[in-house]
Amino acid sequence: MQSSEPIIQLVGLGKEFRTSGGPIKALDDINLTICQGEVFGIIGLSGAGKSTLVRCINYLEVPTSGEVLFENRSLASMSRRDQRKARQSMGMIFQQFNLLAQRNVIQNVCFPLEIAGAPKKEARERAMELLGLVGLADRKDAYPSQLSGGLKQRVAIARAYAVQPEVLLMDEPFGALDAQTRTQLQSELTKTWQEEKKTCFFITHDVEEAVILAT
Repeated sequence: MQSSEPIIQLVGLGKEFRTSGGPIKALDDINLTICQGEVFGIIGLSGAGKSTLVRCINYLEVPTSGEVLFENRSLASMSRRDQRKARQSMGMIFQQFNLLAQRNVIQNVCFPLEIAGAPKKEARERAMELLGLVGLADRKDAYPSQLSGGLKQRVAIARAYAVQPEVLLMDEPFGALDAQTRTQLQSELTKTWQEEKKTCFFITHDVEEAVILAT
C-alpha cells in the first residue's frame, strides 16, 4: 500500500532550450506530486518532452523555472554534495543505456555501489544477484561493445537497481528489448518493486506497457 507522503514534487516546472531558430519550450508549468510507493507513468509521442521531464526530476537537466522537491527539499537549494546524495536515491534507466565503455558488465553494475562506498566483495555479490535477475550472469565479463542494444538495456536495468534506490526513474526502460525478454522482465521487475514498495516513475509511448507497469 502506498504512503500518502510525497517523495517527489514538481512545482511550476519549466524547461526552455535556446536554439538558432529561437527558444523552444520543452516543459511548461508542470505540477505533479508523486507519493512513496506510487508507480507513475507518462505517455507521449516522441519529442513531447518526456525525456527532458525525467532528467529534470534528478537534475541531470536544470529546469529553467519552477522547483523539484525531493523528500520536501528543493534540489535547487541543495549543495552539490546533497544533490549527488539525493541523486543516489534515484536509480535511473536511460533510453541510451549510458554504460561505461571501459568497464565490463559486472564492473558497470558495481559502479554505483563503489560510489556509495560498498565493500568490493559485497558489491560483486549484489551485482551478480542482479545480473541473474536480468539473465546476464554468464555475460559478466563482456564489454558494452560486445553486447546488442537489448543486452545493454538489461545491464542498465541491473545497474539502476544496484544501490536499492528509493525511486526508479525510467526512460523507455524496455524499448530495446525483444518481445519475449520485455514480457519476462516486465513481470519480474514489477513483482520486485511491488514487494519492495518502490516509487517508480517511467515514460513510454506504449499504452499497453504503461498499463502493465502501473498495475
